[in-house]
Amino acid sequence: MQFTPATEVWRIRSLQWTTVQNSETAERFYGVLQRWIPFAVRQYGTWNGRPNCGHFFGGTFWYQADTAHTAAVLAIVAKLGDYNEAAAGVSKESLNHMAVSAIRYMGFTHDTGPEDCVRAEGVLPYTSGKKWGGQGDNFFMASQNGRSVAAMAVAAWLLWDELDIETKLLVQNVTASYADRWCDDEPRNGVYYDTQCEENAWTSAGISAAMALFPDHPHQEAWQRGFAAWAINSVTTYQDRLADPSGLIDTPHGNLVKTVTFHPDFTSENHAFVHPSYFCAGTNLRAIHAVFAFMGQTAVMPEAVHNNVPLYERTVKVWAQFDGLAVPVQGQDWWYNRQHERQLTHTILNVLHGNADAARYAVEALDMIEKLQLSNSKGALLEENGEECVINREHAQFAKDLEHGSAYDIAVSYLLHAFGGPGTAPSEKSEMAERMAGVYVYPHGGSIVHRTSDTFTSFTWRNNVMALSLPQKSVWNVTPLYASFTGTVDMEGGSGRQGLTNEHIVRYVEQERITPYEQGFGAVVTIPRGGGELMQDVAFVALPDGGSVYAERFRVTKACRLQNWRTGLIGIRNERYEKLPELAPGRRTLYTPDGEETFEGFYGRGEPDRIHSFGRPAYINVDHEIGYLLFGSSGVRYVNRHVYPKWKGVEDILVLNDRGEALFDGPAVLEPTVIAALPNRTAEQTKHASGNSCLWHTNERNAIVLEKEDLLVYASYKETEMQIAAEKRLSDSAIHLWEGANRLTGSLQSWSGNVTARSAGFLLARCTLDLRPGFAKLGLTGACSNQASMELPDGVELECIAVGDRLILRNRGTLEWSVDITVADGTKRNVMLPANGQAVVCEL
Repeated sequence: MQFTPATEVWRIRSLQWTTVQNSETAERFYGVLQRWIPFAVRQYGTWNGRPNCGHFFGGTFWYQADTAHTAAVLAIVAKLGDYNEAAAGVSKESLNHMAVSAIRYMGFTHDTGPEDCVRAEGVLPYTSGKKWGGQGDNFFMASQNGRSVAAMAVAAWLLWDELDIETKLLVQNVTASYADRWCDDEPRNGVYYDTQCEENAWTSAGISAAMALFPDHPHQEAWQRGFAAWAINSVTTYQDRLADPSGLIDTPHGNLVKTVTFHPDFTSENHAFVHPSYFCAGTNLRAIHAVFAFMGQTAVMPEAVHNNVPLYERTVKVWAQFDGLAVPVQGQDWWYNRQHERQLTHTILNVLHGNADAARYAVEALDMIEKLQLSNSKGALLEENGEECVINREHAQFAKDLEHGSAYDIAVSYLLHAFGGPGTAPSEKSEMAERMAGVYVYPHGGSIVHRTSDTFTSFTWRNNVMALSLPQKSVWNVTPLYASFTGTVDMEGGSGRQGLTNEHIVRYVEQERITPYEQGFGAVVTIPRGGGELMQDVAFVALPDGGSVYAERFRVTKACRLQNWRTGLIGIRNERYEKLPELAPGRRTLYTPDGEETFEGFYGRGEPDRIHSFGRPAYINVDHEIGYLLFGSSGVRYVNRHVYPKWKGVEDILVLNDRGEALFDGPAVLEPTVIAALPNRTAEQTKHASGNSCLWHTNERNAIVLEKEDLLVYASYKETEMQIAAEKRLSDSAIHLWEGANRLTGSLQSWSGNVTARSAGFLLARCTLDLRPGFAKLGLTGACSNQASMELPDGVELECIAVGDRLILRNRGTLEWSVDITVADGTKRNVMLPANGQAVVCEL
């Protein structure tokens, strides 16, 4: 649609000041914004291109977002809420002046402003000394100005009566030119690699600004049509296309849905992986329309909330940890503390949709945001010394430069509450945690999740192949490294295709087999490294108790040289925030059988990383928060990081299988490595678990069997169904029995059972068999007191077959034997087993 610059001031929709509600939640959001004001004011600078102009954070950030976001925050704090001038250290009049000058700066330097008006000089060559607005840019960059246009409109609407005619014309031109440019354009289609959810949503946000402010504009109807099209196409699946079909040539009248931006399981990809920041973008960016509707007392258009609820219920809520942050199950390429962004998602679902679970997460996220801010003496939302935290050096992005985006998310949440009301009462925390326990499968997003009330376990087999086993404190303890557990390796002279060698980021697997269970899941995949010279067979099992087992076996297919070969990678968060001592004390202590070692968490002091080797311990525990049992590890080392080429947070790396370098002359099959993760265990509990767990010897190299306390965990890499036979030395008089055939002879315990091709899973102990009555009857009580020499006497051969709800016991030896059997409910009974194989059947 053709844009015509404004020559007169248009009628603006009346802002409904009397509808503002100062609920407790709204006041808390306002408090966060007010505490941010001194920090924001220090970022203010004047611009001399025209009178009374200024900017924030240098005024040269991408899409003018720095000044637009900050102007909106200042206008909100100045015009709404109970402003405390003494606390903020600046008068309302000064806030108004800075916000108005920022609006003028944006208007003059926009594409619609005078030709000689360009932005300030800065460090970013793409924007320094240039205009903004997207003229001449590609769709991605041009349309992305929409969020800034909307933020500018928020500030302008609140301050409209204080703007002169020149400034009002500037606002009209910025908002109307965006709406005119995009309202007749087609929404973009795409879900893999780079979803168009975000692009469509920010375009709808930009159009919504002019649509909300200027109801009498002759293009109003076209703007509404355009907004509806871009908004509804932000969050769409194939089902939306089927429900609202259109052809390549003929489009039915009234057809709106022309895209697919989400997989059927409500996952979506950006930056080449399933990314919470981007699959929430459609919900977050479209919400500014609801804010405008509340401010002007108009109806929220249904296209602006299309699919918010199924997306939230299917994915966002399921992936959320205790503080509302969505766990990045395929890794994170931004910073970890994104509670500001995610609380907005929860607030939207609370205020617009009355979702009680969202209300709970919003409260928890706000608690965290307040404590993070109060830990920073400057009032910053992210980092005390954000100018030292490099996020993208090429784009001049440091943590300090991204403060304004986090503040704007808080501002939108405040406006939703102030004009839209307090929302619904939050769910009860513990009830909600129990209710959400379960297994969630995302076949199109290539991920599976198992939640208990206090753990989170996931496995991903596409994009970034990785596993996570998180304790109650979640990403505050363990971080989502791109190759978490699966590891990295440098293939010298490898023949793989660039970007797909699976060396540092594992992009794909072969022969995946994912099996969900009622209380966990099993995954078996093969990872080709390099050009297939190295094949990594991986099994990962999520267990009913919230723990997990990771097993790997490497096969060398041809001669190769490997360097920096490290698997069992675990990211360890090591932050220091004064108001979060229970989550971020600034140190992590690791415990092994040989003692303990403490590592301080910090960055920016000019000190190198500290690297510590732990040798080959049987177990290791991190800060009494999570333990790991190790079988077949080549060594453990801890990288206490202080140098960050790219900052996400203070993050150390625990390497549980440090293989180092290796040279292979030809094909080989290596011995397996098995790691059992024990979330929410102390060092003492981890030590105890280590003494009650062991790796069993199996009948072939394609099978792994691990006894972990009362669970038997198995994995088969074989491509056909097989019977696994495994055995271990007796080490205790109390023996767990599992589904299948259990045998006790001499000093050995064996188990056998059938498993399907390429599968992994677990068996819960059906009962416990106590051998002491038999020893006592023969007067051999000392024989079961020393676990290291536990052995049944000659003439005792016990066979215990658990099938369904029955246990069939036989003593195929020549001596009568007595056992105590304890079943799951604690009931104990004594059973006499006659010699020579007579069966005794017990109910379980």
